[in-house]
This record gives sequence, C-alpha cells and structure tokens, in this order.
Amino acid sequence: MSVTAGSGFAERFGWPDLLARPLAIGHRGASAHVRENTLASFARASDLGAQMWELDVQMTRDGVPVVSHDDHLLRVFGMDARISTLNAADLAGMAGIEVPTFAEVAALARERSAGLYVELKAAGAGPAAWRELESHGQSFAVLGSFDTDFVRKLRDAGCPFPLSVLVPLGADPFAAASDCDADIVHLCWERGGERPQELVTGELLERARDASLAVVLWHEERPPVIADLVRLPVLGICSDRPELLRSAMDEAA
Repeated sequence: MSVTAGSGFAERFGWPDLLARPLAIGHRGASAHVRENTLASFARASDLGAQMWELDVQMTRDGVPVVSHDDHLLRVFGMDARISTLNAADLAGMAGIEVPTFAEVAALARERSAGLYVELKAAGAGPAAWRELESHGQSFAVLGSFDTDFVRKLRDAGCPFPLSVLVPLGADPFAAASDCDADIVHLCWERGGERPQELVTGELLERARDASLAVVLWHEERPPVIADLVRLPVLGICSDRPELLRSAMDEAA
C-alpha cells in the first residue's frame, strides 16, 4: 500500500480516484477563518481547496453524535455546559451554540464531495459515525483517535473504514499503530520546534511503508514548513488554512 494519496489506498477503501499528492485536510474545517467545527467552517474549507475535513465527534446524553472538539462549551461558545450532559434537542435549541450533528456534517460532505477525517472524542462515537456513513454509502472517510482502545474496538468489529491512530509528540507511532492495528499514523507534532518537518525522517517514512502504514501530518500554518511537508510521500496534511496547502502543492507540482 502506498503511503501517498494514490490509487492503491483509494482503491482499497473505495475512495474516489485521487491525485498522487498529499490530501489537503481542513483542520476543524477552515478554522483560521470561521468558528471551528461548524457547517460554515467546513463549507469554507472546501471553498479554499480542502479535499477532506478533519472534525471531532462527541456524544450527547441521549447518544447522538455531534461535532465538537470539546465536551465543554466554554472555550468555543463561552457557555458553562457540557455536551455529554445535554440531550441533542436541548443542545440544538441553545441560542448562539453552533454544534452540528455528525449527520448534518456528513450530508454536507456528500454535497461538497469532501472526505471526512473523523477524530473520536467519546465512547460510542466510532460506531455511531460508522453507522451514519455506511447508511449513505459514504466511503470517503477515516475514523481515528488518540485513544487506541477506541480504534482497536473498531478494528475488532470489522470496521470497513481506514483507521487512524493520533500520535502526540514524543510517542512511538509504530507502537501505537501496533496496539490498535491502525492503517494510518497521524503525527501530531506541530509543536516539534521551528522545523517539525525534520522529525518526519526518511527512515520513519520507509518504516511506515514497510509496515503498510499511511502517514498523515499535523495541522500546520507556517508557509515555510508547509513548503517542505507537501513534498513528502504522505497521505495528507492538516491545516487551519487549507488554502496554504493547496498553494504550496501547486508550487511544488
């Protein structure tokens, strides 16, 4: 399996035929421009050239998957309330709170021909996202988490989507992938100094290739770093500003 966004990976998982270059993944949509993880942010990401949207899934008290990085609504919306303690209808009725359901985001992705790179934040989010995507024949998606137990449970259940393990700076990506039998290692190494691209060594990429692991890279907004990252044989790169990725890819072509 290629570690690039080439036909091998696309064919294996029923994805659309993709160009053999890294996928531009809008981090929480186009979150440098629009409030993160909202329908407006995802639409803007597509407008700016993102081929996939990275998003986070929480669960309401009554078991509805919704799109938010935090369970707590304080950081993004200034409200002292937690998604996990609210029913979906109550959450939807709160003035000024723009937390879409996962079904709403998935529907928008179908309209925009966008892929979904889903980070699972709560127990039950993986199976719920899987069911929603599968019910619409929506194969252009990744399910993943920092929590290897979430990923392992999906693997053991026969999940047909590519599975990603998110790896913090300093952790061993290959040990994490082995723990949960992931298809993708997602390196969250944006805080790895002024030149984090140097952490993505030839040796690391060769080892990933030998292990049939695709590589996805952190959200990056520094143009000089992006200029180097887009030349690497990786599946995708995240950014709060997906237009920077597309511009750098065009220059590198």
